[in-house]
Amino acid sequence: MSEIKHIWIVLTVLVVTALFAETTTRFFVPGKLLNAYKKKYGGQAVRRLDSLLAMMEKQSGLPEEQIVINVNNFYNQLEYRSDQKTWNKSDYWASRLEFLGRGQGDCEDFAVAKFLTMMQLGVPGEKIFLTYVRARGFPEPAHLVATYYKNLGTVPFVLDNYIKKILPATQRPDLVPVYSFTARDLYIQKQHGLGKRVSRGLLKNQLKLKAIDLEIQEIKH
Repeated sequence: MSEIKHIWIVLTVLVVTALFAETTTRFFVPGKLLNAYKKKYGGQAVRRLDSLLAMMEKQSGLPEEQIVINVNNFYNQLEYRSDQKTWNKSDYWASRLEFLGRGQGDCEDFAVAKFLTMMQLGVPGEKIFLTYVRARGFPEPAHLVATYYKNLGTVPFVLDNYIKKILPATQRPDLVPVYSFTARDLYIQKQHGLGKRVSRGLLKNQLKLKAIDLEIQEIKH
């Protein structure tokens, strides 16, 4: 009888521990997807994904500006490689899991990963954009960066993978803004401001952004 009681106590502890672990983890990748991910990309990719999830967990309660810095620093640890070298394609927008899986990507992969992660960490959508620029003095002049507006209508800050430190756009004369967009909006970029909103339907790049799912899911406590 005492042995049965002991087994019940152990089982109860295990169940409570499992429930506690699940509810204290805010960000996760669903089990079925994670298993396929491990099989496709291997252990090193899983460690990169675990590092991202751990970083995201630690952002709770931090000031918005610090979150932006931490997200930029995290992804800028990965290597820049063209789509041709990474995916054997001339143009491919990788999801965050694919980007981490290969451990490398081009400017769109860096910018989109930063954009989606900041959005998921609660940075207001009206403050973050994807911005196409002409990059002077770099191998690929057609370049995409994420931009962050600390205050609406002011000079944006640039989250770039060429120059890893976040700088105001006014301190990046090497980048000439062309246009900014989110999944919903399109702005023709002025030199220092948010620009003028235009209505020309969805560009192909907006469609690509919409097609990238948030594979990393979030538990709302």
